Amino acid sequence: MRLRYLLFLLLFFSSLTKAQTNHANNPRPASPSAPLLLHIDTSMSPVELVKKLLVGQGMYVGKVTYTGHPLAIARYKADAGLPLELKEGIMLSTGNVFDAIGPNDYPYMTTAFSNPATLKRYKGDKDLNRVAHNLSYDVAVLEFDFVPFDNKVSFEYCFGSEEYPEYVDSRYNDVFGFFLKGPKYNNKNLATLPLSVTPVTINSINYKLNKQVFVDNDFFTNAKPIKVLKTMTTKSGQKKEVSEVQLNFKINVRKQKKINPALWQNLQYDGFTKVMTAWCYVQPYQVYHIKIAIGDIGDNSYDSGVFLSAGTFSSNKDSKMPRFKEYADLHAKINFDSMLYGGWPPKPKVLTQEERKDSLDEAEAASFQITNVNFESDSYVVPDSSRTRLTELAQYIKRNPFYTIELYGYTDNQGNKEYNQKLSEHRSQAVMNLMIAQGALQKYFRIAGFNFERPLGDNSNDQGRARNRRVEIILVDNR
Repeated sequence: MRLRYLLFLLLFFSSLTKAQTNHANNPRPASPSAPLLLHIDTSMSPVELVKKLLVGQGMYVGKVTYTGHPLAIARYKADAGLPLELKEGIMLSTGNVFDAIGPNDYPYMTTAFSNPATLKRYKGDKDLNRVAHNLSYDVAVLEFDFVPFDNKVSFEYCFGSEEYPEYVDSRYNDVFGFFLKGPKYNNKNLATLPLSVTPVTINSINYKLNKQVFVDNDFFTNAKPIKVLKTMTTKSGQKKEVSEVQLNFKINVRKQKKINPALWQNLQYDGFTKVMTAWCYVQPYQVYHIKIAIGDIGDNSYDSGVFLSAGTFSSNKDSKMPRFKEYADLHAKINFDSMLYGGWPPKPKVLTQEERKDSLDEAEAASFQITNVNFESDSYVVPDSSRTRLTELAQYIKRNPFYTIELYGYTDNQGNKEYNQKLSEHRSQAVMNLMIAQGALQKYFRIAGFNFERPLGDNSNDQGRARNRRVEIILVDNR
């Protein structure tokens, strides 16, 4: 903790100097011997970035807004030869976007946009706080409304950070989210691991966990701040010694040689994910709202960035959607401006018999959403008292295959975090396995473990700990 605080002071005051002389559109070169392969351009407005760059086929967008520092959003372009799979698109950052450009010559690149004098009153972004279970800083948020022409929305992205590798498994868990609102969705986060509700963060993709989708770009060792005495001359001509904090570090040459030179010469981040795809099923020709947000977590140190691939925010028809119904192509007949800015939708019609039945199905499903499965201490054996209820739920899912079942596992606070993380995952897995044995298909499940986070009861007594040893069950309607 003390090391990070000293580093924060060093990096914050150095970032103030950078902010006074920002890079404009003249970023520093990668190195004298290597051509610059990553280009950052801040000349486009947020509206232009979304409408001209991000959006692809089957989509109409409007009401574009951006909240954050003007140097935290930009267009990026990667030339051939740079091993960054997404070659062009939008970049959002918790620091100066130009500082993402290599060479990777510093282990803790930071632009602290937040003023430390106001941090006690700073609330951050509530959606990022909820995902990370901590306070967010230096937040950049891009939002817009959209109307999809088809039933599946998707886009591609990757995430990079200076928090790698030192702060993996710490509370400094820089995070981003794609929060969707609209029919059937209320702030659903699309930035998750495949077939999971676990958010993509420093702690969920790194050199230890899900490393098959992680790219290491770090070769620094023994980074630590030291105080250095310097002699300065005052206005009166007197000599005076002052102390200054500097960051010392070493380069692991052997590890550096294992990394593609084009990568570390052009990208500052110490690690990043491979291409990830965010997607969900939607209702064609309905208005949705998406919020794309990124923030530093725990403090405002060490930059992170998310790259959104150009032209990939699109919709397409997917007949494999559970309970898929064919729909007409209406995009040439609808006034989309009326949908987004007023006069739409028309007054609701009287429900058909089938629609009334759907409402009854939803009412039946609601009874399952508040059921928790509780476990004995240090166990992931599903208790007999819950087996009948889970069998009923499995049968319900067989009759209504348009639901996704989200299972969140938790523990009490006895034992270390690593052990409880595995135990919470085992509990979610055990509930899923029981329901699969009763006929529910595995593809309808998303599971995650959250160890002893979000306790329902007081962990200082037996009764409270018993409430916390649980699996929460939530049904998500994908129609």
